[in-house]
Amino acid sequence: LRPIDLKAAERDLRAAFDAGVRALAIVLMHGYRFPQHEAALAGLARRIGFPQVSVSHVVSPLMKLVSRGDTTVVDAYLSPILRRYVAQVERELAGAETGPRLQFMQSSGGLTDAHRFQGKDAILSGPAGGIVGMVRTAVAGGHDKVIGFDMGGTSTDVSHYAGEFERAFETQVAGVRMRAPMMSIHTVAAGGGSILSFDGARLR
Repeated sequence: LRPIDLKAAERDLRAAFDAGVRALAIVLMHGYRFPQHEAALAGLARRIGFPQVSVSHVVSPLMKLVSRGDTTVVDAYLSPILRRYVAQVERELAGAETGPRLQFMQSSGGLTDAHRFQGKDAILSGPAGGIVGMVRTAVAGGHDKVIGFDMGGTSTDVSHYAGEFERAFETQVAGVRMRAPMMSIHTVAAGGGSILSFDGARLR
């Protein structure tokens, strides 16, 4: 309805860049339906020099501003860290004679090429790998119904399999609404390193 004010946007983006900000999440209210303004801001941000620009109509092109925004912010926060990690792994593998193809597990349980691995897809990638391994092992042993119990030091991940992988598209992780395909995993805040006590009425 109104043209975007790129002059004001450039002023504000340059101020943020000069203040040391390097990762940017761009989320406009109707970006899922009309992505042109988000795309214009993203192009401007990249010209200014932002190395990480996450745009909501690419990260989560759906309605609901808050969950789309949360997912885009998570992506902007995690993607630079993942890129550094991927680059480090690639350097370590560079000397290998066969030149292996590097892939990473996603929260959905599927593999993706290293250069397509994004922050929003990495949130539950470890537990998702555990579920895939559990199911493949169970099926090889003749079991088609399994309950997963994956205990770490601080938490326990519980999952279920009865012939097909169960996935959720919108979930809450550490209080943040995420909209990305993920394995359906329930996390209990008690792990191998948790200390159990009785307060006189209940176990805590």
